[in-house]
Formats: sequence, structure tokens, C-alpha cells
Amino acid sequence: MQKNGITSDVNSLFEKKGGKLDNGKYAVGRIPKKMPTLSDFQKKLKDRGKCEELSELLVPFLRGNSLGIFDCESKITSDAEIVTFDMSDIKDDFTKLYASYVILTWVWQKFVLKNKEKRKIIVCDEAWLFLKFQESAEFLVNVARRRS
Repeated sequence: MQKNGITSDVNSLFEKKGGKLDNGKYAVGRIPKKMPTLSDFQKKLKDRGKCEELSELLVPFLRGNSLGIFDCESKITSDAEIVTFDMSDIKDDFTKLYASYVILTWVWQKFVLKNKEKRKIIVCDEAWLFLKFQESAEFLVNVARRRS
């Protein structure tokens, strides 16, 4: 986002020098900038004036709403050897299914398809949630059968 000074240059993701952090600690070297969230994007759409409908469609996905679990900064990189997603705080089965579907789709796009030469293993704990609904069960079976 231009507001944060983030451009296509990877160095724009960091502050220029170390200093005092928000938590009272000090850092030496580059400090990661605050990343934009879905709430920031929704607010920008709303402020544009011609995107009210799209802005309103995003409201359930914002922090504090039923599907707001993804409205946060992310430090996930696709270079990591092991990535885990802890959904133990999600109690509602539908929200957990939705989150699992989004995460599994992201994993497929960012990890599996990124480097087809490297063999990968995806572990989907509580896959039984997908089996409750025909469409999500078919999605899980499709991911399990693919070898890319």
C-alpha cells in the first residue's frame, strides 16, 4: 500500500534503521513495517465512494465479525520448510471448515504448485470436517489425488 510506503521493492517492507519497538524493546538493523490488513483494504474501498457494495461484502470477513479470522498481518513466506496453521481457537464447525478450505487452497497455490520438482506432504488434521459436505469432500479428494 502506498500509505505504508510499500512498493514492488522488497526493501520497502522494512524500516530503514533499528530503534525502539512498540513493545518497548529495541532492535538493530531493519525493522519490518506494519503490513496492511483486510480492514485497511475495506476502508480504502469505502473511502473511494464508488465501491460501497464491494466494501459491504467484505464486512463479514473483518476482525470482530463471524469470518474475521484472516483480518490480520501475515508473516508467512512460501520459503518455509514446515508451515502450520493452528485453528484450535475456532469453535464453530462451519467457520473451521471455511478456514480449512481457504488454508488448503492457499497451501496448494503457494507451496504445491510453486515448485513442482520438490516432493511435498500436506497433512490435513480434522479432515472429517470436509466430509460433512459433498462439495468440500470432493475438494479434499481432488487435492489428495493430485500429484504436482
